[in-house]
Amino acid sequence: MMMDAALKERALEFVRLAADHLVENQCHEKYDANYGRFPFYYEPGGDSWGANNWNLAFGFMAMYAAARALNEPKYAKAGRDMIGYLKRLQIFDPYLQDHYGAIRELTPQTPWCYTRDALSGAWGFLEYFRETGDEMGLERAEMWFDWFMRKGMDEGGYPLWGVRFEPGDESCQMCNDMRGSFQGGGLNFFYQMFRTTGDDRYVGKFFENIADYFVSCIQQEDGFFRTVEAATGKVPPADPQNGLHKVNDDLGTLGLLCALQVYPKPEYQAAIDKFLKAVFARQEESGHFEHTCAGIPVILNICHELGRPWDEAQEKALNALLSRQFRDPSDKLRYGGLNEMDNGAVCARSLCYSIIVLCKIFADDHRFLTVNG
Repeated sequence: MMMDAALKERALEFVRLAADHLVENQCHEKYDANYGRFPFYYEPGGDSWGANNWNLAFGFMAMYAAARALNEPKYAKAGRDMIGYLKRLQIFDPYLQDHYGAIRELTPQTPWCYTRDALSGAWGFLEYFRETGDEMGLERAEMWFDWFMRKGMDEGGYPLWGVRFEPGDESCQMCNDMRGSFQGGGLNFFYQMFRTTGDDRYVGKFFENIADYFVSCIQQEDGFFRTVEAATGKVPPADPQNGLHKVNDDLGTLGLLCALQVYPKPEYQAAIDKFLKAVFARQEESGHFEHTCAGIPVILNICHELGRPWDEAQEKALNALLSRQFRDPSDKLRYGGLNEMDNGAVCARSLCYSIIVLCKIFADDHRFLTVNG
């Protein structure tokens, strides 16, 4: 099945509106503490909050992808400003020596991080280095990795759910008695650090152990990846994240594809295939896999990375994703954004992933969310 020109035009128009949405809603006040930040979530008349560490990292990748695909320099500037805010989240406080190089979750005042989110922040620094040549980006990514190896894993060698740097904000969900299904996506960052530096410490035994645990304990018989109890390896009665990472595997299968390049174990490929079979078996006639569209760009991306031919199922999923974009120009805070949860609120999670993936599929930009780009 071939993609027609009209579909490409619609996809790149989606990219343009989405990138403009991020630029228009980004903080541009030079002396505002939020300079470079953009809203992660906005519910008209209700809750809203700004981007955290991982949003900024994928926002940078999205902006650089859009800048090349659409030949628009303002997007690249917006991406660099996002990294500017991300820099302010990294800890160099002499009174927090144990957490030197760690990356705070939300603001320079946030006393904790989720390790997977912070890893994505470090991934953003790595991609910043690869795009700009600024050694600062690589150095920051290396410092984060050193912190992670000291403080970021449990006694069994699996990434902790989160880490507190200092007292305060006890309200955050810190489930260190669990092993998160989302941690498989961290394999991507470690592998890309290895590819960039040639240093095999980034894909050492700890990397193999995470990949092995991901396929042997996190993946379930039905093909999906689920958070398990650290002590028992069993799925808890209630998912702490309410099914957020079911179809959206948080780039875990892409991480396994990276692991395959270093440790060519057939069980890694089998896990990827098993997951995709389970995902497409639940696809609805509308093209959606579930009420949230967050998994769609992730699934389209792994299919593309695997070299799967474009087919009707993928096209239906893409059309479902495109249908979720807010297209009313009079609604300036939502125009170009994505109705991710189908509840009328804008969420930047799948918006940034979508920009990256659509630029890959329709503009041949293979720099981001990739194995060997």
